[in-house]
Amino acid sequence: ARDIFLFACYTGAAYCDLMGLGKKHLFRDDEGSLWLKFNRHKTGVLCRIKLLPQAIRLMEKLHNNERETLLPYIKYKNYQTCLKALRLRAGISFPFTTHTARHIFATLITLEQGVPIETVSKMLGHSNVSMTERYAKVTPQKLFEEFDRLLSFTEDMQLAI
Repeated sequence: ARDIFLFACYTGAAYCDLMGLGKKHLFRDDEGSLWLKFNRHKTGVLCRIKLLPQAIRLMEKLHNNERETLLPYIKYKNYQTCLKALRLRAGISFPFTTHTARHIFATLITLEQGVPIETVSKMLGHSNVSMTERYAKVTPQKLFEEFDRLLSFTEDMQLAI
């Protein structure tokens, strides 16, 4: 369950989409990068997600040639139970669910790294950007970075009064 959750953090894929991913959903671009391409179960919107090295390592670790799917199947209730146990063992105070992985992907993996919200919206399979904006949590670190950027940009500017 831990590795499936981490794979979800690195891809932004929802539980129901993860459980249905197969080799047919993988493709390489002209530069050789590996991508996931699938229609989101909930919305039917096409998702294209470039796999980060961490996601590729997890996929290789979890994949079994005897299975059609990329990841091992785990029942939703069992997955949630395992996540709760992991959270408690790690001493994490806030509750999180399978969906927390999508928020982590949207906030820390993409938006915090400067990926435009419109691109993140497409990657998450949202039908519009307003849904993605709910995921776009601004962390204190991001606020400090943006403020520093503003200060450096305006350092030499004089306000005319």
